[in-house]
Amino acid sequence: MIKGFRGTSLVDYPGKISAVIFFGGCNFRCPFCYNVDLVLPERLKDIPEIGIDEVLAEIQKRKGFISGVVITGGEPTLHPRLLRSLMERIKAEVSLPIKLDTNGSKPEVIKSLLKENLVNFIAIDFKAAPERYPELRGNFAQIEETLSVIAGHVPFEIRITAVPYFISHNELEKLAPFMEGAERVAIQRFMNEYEKLNPEIDLGAYSPEELKSLKVFLEGKVNVPVVLRNV
Repeated sequence: MIKGFRGTSLVDYPGKISAVIFFGGCNFRCPFCYNVDLVLPERLKDIPEIGIDEVLAEIQKRKGFISGVVITGGEPTLHPRLLRSLMERIKAEVSLPIKLDTNGSKPEVIKSLLKENLVNFIAIDFKAAPERYPELRGNFAQIEETLSVIAGHVPFEIRITAVPYFISHNELEKLAPFMEGAERVAIQRFMNEYEKLNPEIDLGAYSPEELKSLKVFLEGKVNVPVVLRNV
């Protein structure tokens, strides 16, 4: 289900001006998630759906200006048929590269999309240390499988939202072995000012100096470029 569209973004597709398509629904429940309307079913039902024809028409209007399309969520891979149809039509009708944002929980879907050459770039989120994924209703083994599916097929980046409750130097050290092969690792500032999925948990917030410390620490653990975003 497509629940949102942004005509122009300068930050969602590295190196490209892009349109952004938002899918509704998610199988994780990350307490720090701020896309609450796209995650909780009771809120999601109140957001009108957008058809593929409407999305393609909007992209066509911007084709001379944008240079890529980002598909994000929620979690787009929960809707494999719709996702594949959308990607096929983007490729056929506007011929723009596609970036997919995913939590990495559906390796079989990503494998199918890669087999059909529908994806040009993938961003996969690392949300916590592997042993803490059950707190998010996730399973890190699925993320490992997704990484093995992606490796060598398309460029990808790893995104880490720096939430003190889940991410510290210790957690980064545990995640570092899974980062090899990425184009970059992006450590993103946690936007503590937005509504959260679980406001009862004290998630904390890092200062700019603390974020830089996380970056320097991780650079000493991986052979992958590490960047800071939204600092």
